[in-house]
Formats: sequence, structure tokens, C-alpha cells
Amino acid sequence: MSTMLWLGLTAALLCAQPDPEARWQAFLAWLSARPPDSKPANLLRPYRAELIRMGMSPVEAERELDRLGHLAFTRPNGAKVLWNKVYGGRDPIFVQTPNALLASAIQDRKPGRALDFGMGQGRNAVFLAMQGWDVTGFDPSDEAIRQAQANAAKASVKIRALVSTDDRFDFGVAQWDLIAMTYIRSPTARDAERIRRALAPGGVFVYENGSDRHNELLKLFLPLRILRFEDMDAFPDWNPTEKIRLERLVAEKPRE
Repeated sequence: MSTMLWLGLTAALLCAQPDPEARWQAFLAWLSARPPDSKPANLLRPYRAELIRMGMSPVEAERELDRLGHLAFTRPNGAKVLWNKVYGGRDPIFVQTPNALLASAIQDRKPGRALDFGMGQGRNAVFLAMQGWDVTGFDPSDEAIRQAQANAAKASVKIRALVSTDDRFDFGVAQWDLIAMTYIRSPTARDAERIRRALAPGGVFVYENGSDRHNELLKLFLPLRILRFEDMDAFPDWNPTEKIRLERLVAEKPRE
């Protein structure tokens, strides 16, 4: 099917089905037909022009694109398509070495069972396995999991890499000595509760991501022992070309 014909069918579907769910399905079909690109913005932004071409005003198109973009990051079917495109693109826009905070946090810790929450192509999971950790990771992108498994094989280590979203993954109870969550999203209260329950006594949670909140991360994890917390301007692991506001947290579950 030609690109022009595909876009024409997408436009017809959008115009014929104006309800929000139909618009989401039309957008997902459009996104599925896009070539891979390592920059999420490059995948999403062109749809604004399509919305305007279909009859929306620029303001309406911007608002609708914000809604659809949010769904692409949060809905399982959207996240799979989006991140498959990102990890299938050339010239990754993220640092491919292990996260520095994570590397620092495991110093002098006895290796145990580690969970990589949103593992991507496995930069942290493979590093942990090389340090002797028994590593499980999950990600909604099957392309990311394929790359993680290939990277583990290149490093001659074994990891368990699963295609899953966090809503579908069983975190368990008191079974992880380390949970890493770097550059995924801001944790919710539900995330914090699941992570606290899933950590074994003495286990640590390591988190790093951009932020526009004020101490919300710290408040969520106060039931744990806060070993390190930073709210600062620094170069991130994703798009590391300019400083942004970053939050970093290392927190330990009391041994009781």
C-alpha cells in the first residue's frame, strides 16, 4: 500500500469516526506505518500536520496530539508500537553505558536478585549480570527485548528478558534485592507500593529521571531508608546534550 493511499484511508477513518477511541485507533494505525526513528518526537510530531489537514484548527490539533502522545506512552498497544520504532531506529539518543547512579549504588553490595523496570536494550541489565547479579528485566517493546538478549549474549552473560508492561508484570513480594527504574516515567503511588512490597528486606530501589515535581518522589518512598536523594540540573542519559532537572533516588527497605 502506498504512503498516500495509507494516509488517505487514515484520514477517512478519522473523519468518519470522530469519537476519541476511534481517533486513537486511527493514530495507532498511522504510527504503525511510520519508519523507525530513535527520537520519539520525530515519530509523533508529524501527526499534527495530518490533524490540521483533516480539518482541525492548530490549537485543536496540538491538544489532540498531546492526548494521543500520552496514550502512546501509557497504553500497552501504543507503548509497544512506539518503542519498537524508537529501538529500531539508527543513532540511539540515549547513553548506552550503564547508569552511573546504579553503578554507584551497587558498590560494596553482595549481588542478589535484580529487577530492571523498563529495561530497554539492556544496558543496565547486562551490566548487573556482569557484576554477578541474577537479573530479570521487562519492557513493552519486543524489539528492545531482542536487543537486550543479543547484548547479553555478546557479553557472555545470562538475563531473563520479558516482553511485558509494568501493569502485567508480577513484581511479587519480598523477592528482589535491587529494583532499578531509570528513565521510564515518574513513579505513581501504586508504583511505590508495589516496589516497597517487592523489595526483599535490605533491598534497594534505584531511580533516575527528569522531573518537574517538588519532592513528590521523596514523599512516595519515605517508608524506605533514603540513602541518596538529589534534585538538580544535570545531563540526562536520554538526550544528553543539555542539562535538565533530574531526580535521583537510592532507597533501602528496612531489614526489620
